[in-house]
Amino acid sequence: MYQDLYKRNIDKGKRQEIRRQQLLQEQKIKRLEQQDEQRVFREESKPSGNRRKYKQQTFQEIYGSDLGPQLSEWMREKPECLDDWLLVPCPKGQRCLVVSSRGKTRMFSKAGRFRMSFMSHLPGGGASTRPGSGFSILDCIYNPGNDTFYVLDVLWYGKQCFLDCETQFRFFWLKSKFDELEDEADERDHEGGNIKPFSLLKCCDIANNVKTAQTLQTYPLWSDNTPELDGFLFYHKEASYTCGPTPLVCWLFPFMVGDVLQMPVNSSYVPPPNYSSPWIYMDEFDKDLARRRHKGHTKQMDCYIDTETVNSSSTDMDGVQEEGEEDDTNEKEASEQHLMDEIKCGSLERIMNAERLLELEGITEM
Repeated sequence: MYQDLYKRNIDKGKRQEIRRQQLLQEQKIKRLEQQDEQRVFREESKPSGNRRKYKQQTFQEIYGSDLGPQLSEWMREKPECLDDWLLVPCPKGQRCLVVSSRGKTRMFSKAGRFRMSFMSHLPGGGASTRPGSGFSILDCIYNPGNDTFYVLDVLWYGKQCFLDCETQFRFFWLKSKFDELEDEADERDHEGGNIKPFSLLKCCDIANNVKTAQTLQTYPLWSDNTPELDGFLFYHKEASYTCGPTPLVCWLFPFMVGDVLQMPVNSSYVPPPNYSSPWIYMDEFDKDLARRRHKGHTKQMDCYIDTETVNSSSTDMDGVQEEGEEDDTNEKEASEQHLMDEIKCGSLERIMNAERLLELEGITEM
């Protein structure tokens, strides 16, 4: 009799669909408002003279805190219209942002930390690029096994901003530009130096049933299973690039696709032993990741406290304070320089594997 007076519970899947529709509407309004405006990209500024040479600026310090990778959510249920989505198979590796500017190409981790510098054929990347060709920011996955960057999406390309462009257009633009790079490959001189390969990940329009079924049934997706498939990203066709988490980009492991989307996948994608249902697995995965992040944060705080204790103790030493500080500074500089030398000498893979465990915002945030 009084049941209509009570609020009805909405499950996570329904709430996700509501947020999608609200976000799409907000992005459409924003695109209309900014249609005649041009966003200004902040080129990196030269570090001040008092900045220590060993300190590497983060991505956010250079380009602004409003820029960052687009992070996905779990796809908790089948969307109302699956034909509005694009499917992108993702290889295992580290999520990163790649910036080509002023003759250099730099890799930043998902958290914004500098990882390495090299040359590329991207605009401004330093290898066979024309002066004034601009700069680029690409959303990539770096696989240390074959030392290749797999391109997911684009934020900027050749001084042109794509943050407010729809996914379909961004992917179309990327494909046309990478086709041009392949056509120019034969005209280039012999590639030497620190030039790393880039490979554009292929997207599949889910509205194309034949191509979608072929993608889900193909194993392995890459020759010799190198790199290995990590999972599938689902992009809404009309979504703008969102710096941060968004329900308009979703993630599923291959073994979840059948349960969530009722679409068959290759039998080689075997679920783990503790898998009972995708929703239970998602929740347990998130809880485990939260515990890891908390544990990592606790270790960082312990290190900070120990450092403060040592520093406070050293201030009680009469006549030795200035000398001790200088030694600490020199030791820190040597330590930081040694770390950078390790990165340059090929220990990057070890760092990537460790950071993958600590920095995942839930593999859901790929």
